[in-house]
Amino acid sequence: MTNQDLGALIRSDAVHRSVYTDPAIFDLEMERIFGRTWVYLGHTSEIREAGDYKTTYIGKHPIVLSRLSDGGVAALLNRCRHRGATVCQHELGNSRFFRCAYHGWTYANSGRLVGVPHPAGYGPSFAREELGLARLPRLGIHRGFIFGSLAAEGQGLEEYLGGTKTLIDEFCDVSPTGELEVFPGYQKCAYDGNWKYQVENGVDPYHVQHLHRSTFTEEALKIYSEAKGLVVDMDGHGVTDHRDSGPLPPDGSPSGGFNLVVFPNLVLLRTQIRTIRPISVNRTEIYTNVVRLQKVPEELNIRRLHSQQFEFGPAGVIYVDDLEIFERTQGGLQSSAVDWLLFSRGLSRERMHGRYLSSAMSDETQHRGMYRHWKRLMTAAPASAGTGERAQDGH
Repeated sequence: MTNQDLGALIRSDAVHRSVYTDPAIFDLEMERIFGRTWVYLGHTSEIREAGDYKTTYIGKHPIVLSRLSDGGVAALLNRCRHRGATVCQHELGNSRFFRCAYHGWTYANSGRLVGVPHPAGYGPSFAREELGLARLPRLGIHRGFIFGSLAAEGQGLEEYLGGTKTLIDEFCDVSPTGELEVFPGYQKCAYDGNWKYQVENGVDPYHVQHLHRSTFTEEALKIYSEAKGLVVDMDGHGVTDHRDSGPLPPDGSPSGGFNLVVFPNLVLLRTQIRTIRPISVNRTEIYTNVVRLQKVPEELNIRRLHSQQFEFGPAGVIYVDDLEIFERTQGGLQSSAVDWLLFSRGLSRERMHGRYLSSAMSDETQHRGMYRHWKRLMTAAPASAGTGERAQDGH
């Protein structure tokens, strides 16, 4: 598929159904989006102590994040340099070493190869120092949010985040110390549909009064439907800005603040850090961390946790609606009778608000911005791609 073909799939007011249904396009997304740009990996509070680690993914690449003895963070390809097996199997843990179960190759949590059974069998040219776990070429951290890139060159993290840095800062500053923690573990769920439905839905106020009618009272739905505020295209990242009703509330209630999607895989919403993991063109997993605030009464954090579980847990009253509609959408798009999905709402009333294109709360400016960004990434020539061995920055 040529870049011209890919570009033709995104119109100013519509997206072609194949963007959600074509396995070849999904494979290109893993290469040209997840393989080239910055992807959210985890939060520093998940790997607080020396030896702590977390396994995650960038697209189809298995990754280990580990906290080093000097306090730095390493992001390693979770793949033995001998025969390719993953060397770390657990989601979270603590270890100074990762040992491959296949043939016993052992690595320090910095990635250095420290043990090879019967090394003489590899001959005199065996270069142990060159066979450590591959490190991500680039690693960056902003306010505890860890991002990695498989591309050795390209836009820096600060530039890529752009105006979202201010919103991430506000998300952190709800905590009296300005630092966040996450409750141990994840809330997990999955659906049989494309990963971009969750990206869109994370900043889609338009659906709430319809899809979630069983959750909210008529009075609450009326208030929500009349809510002021803006939807914002933040250079391809999406925002629904409710701050006219107040800042992000410490109790996590839907009474102000904002929702933020940092493309391609991070959603910040009230009390949660949500990570999107594409599995295939029609299968997606979602991992959610619930955020703890520091220096607040513990009952407030427990209330935040329970609210998250009730509304957005795998069986939450809101999330079951979302997951069901994602699967209905994937099913509907199997039909080729109509090829285009409309994203035209509010197109005629978009305006610049500061640096960014914005519109009314029920519009789709943020989604059009995401797909312009998708088109740029999918049709751009790579600067430099592939994992490397050089040291990372952003400790």
